[in-house]
Amino acid sequence: MGLKVMDIIVIILSLFCFYTEYILSCNVTSLEPCPGNNYFCNQTSLECECIEGYYKVGDECENSYTYYISSRDSTAIVVSIFAVALIVCGLVLVIRKYDLVEYVRQKINLRRHNDVMYEDVMIGQDDPPLSP
Repeated sequence: MGLKVMDIIVIILSLFCFYTEYILSCNVTSLEPCPGNNYFCNQTSLECECIEGYYKVGDECENSYTYYISSRDSTAIVVSIFAVALIVCGLVLVIRKYDLVEYVRQKINLRRHNDVMYEDVMIGQDDPPLSP
């Protein structure tokens, strides 16, 4: 029930095929031996490789600094948008739950009219004492 020699050979060949999928072969005699920018043709291995200071990102060679900055900027934008949306949703829920808009309107109207409600003011002891 262990691995047979044939299984090991198949696994190694499949790994080699998947690994070499992104290796571009080149022709040294042609004008543009490698497609795209920032590539050069290695004459010993006849493969397209990235120029020094550039790294393979997907199918293209990019400067590591620009790739790092662009990925960091996009992450910061997504996190900022999510944080702002979360804060706005929280504020809307709190304002609706406690009906703060109506409360603020009432307070503004009271200050604008400068009226004092009669229930809030006690003028002496007009009411007789309660008896059981």
